[in-house]
Amino acid sequence: MSKSQPQPQQNRDIAATFAKGMAVLAAFDGTSPGLTLADLARITGQDRATVRRGALTLVQLGYLRLQGRQFALTPKILSLASGFLQANQFGRLIQPVLNHQAAQLGAEIKLAMRDGADVLLLAQSTVGHGPGQSMVSFGFMPGNRMPLLHTSLGRMLLACDPPEVAEALVRAAPLPRHTQQSLDDPGAILDRIAQARRDGFNMTDGEFEAGIIGFSVPISQPGALAVVVGSNLPRGREGTIDQDKVLRILQSCAADLRQNGGLDGL
Repeated sequence: MSKSQPQPQQNRDIAATFAKGMAVLAAFDGTSPGLTLADLARITGQDRATVRRGALTLVQLGYLRLQGRQFALTPKILSLASGFLQANQFGRLIQPVLNHQAAQLGAEIKLAMRDGADVLLLAQSTVGHGPGQSMVSFGFMPGNRMPLLHTSLGRMLLACDPPEVAEALVRAAPLPRHTQQSLDDPGAILDRIAQARRDGFNMTDGEFEAGIIGFSVPISQPGALAVVVGSNLPRGREGTIDQDKVLRILQSCAADLRQNGGLDGL
């Protein structure tokens, strides 16, 4: 083997160092504006010396800042996502579709995919809503994570996976009780996922936030990376929710996104 080519062990060492640094970045999940070295070690499972080296490297690169004993993300972190968004033309192809369909619905529409055992939000509508129209917002933004098992987005994403993959994820995932309505039986959740797979849509009622009904439909074709769109609406505040209208608008949104090719690069 040529000396110019890295040895296999070198490749593993480089990958491990990089992965540890990325784990430090991933520890900043939005639940706290700042984290100490002890916090980072606990969250990442790394020893304090390793975490310290990774965090100080990220400070030097400009992605973290150190304030007293706490590390915090800097705005430069946004540059890591901007290339992905620009390359996939989110601003030109995806955002206008979400905004147009959300205006018809009178509620936010979110675009999401699965990342491990979480729902990862890729985009959401940004239009306002007129008088008399209810909009539900939990303060989530693109890049945020949501529960996989108790949200409509999550269950629809699981319905896009092969049944054996979905079952393994459900059996392994924790089952916190977000509300009184949250299902805590893996078998019952798998039944709802199987129904979503048959129906081509999913609806949850108050399982993540009391009084909120979630709807979602798939965008991706079978066998492709699962991507879904969904919306949340309050139950009972403005009368009965027109389920057919909600699903019709979400399915129209999904069709537009498939047609314009904005998700082809995912």
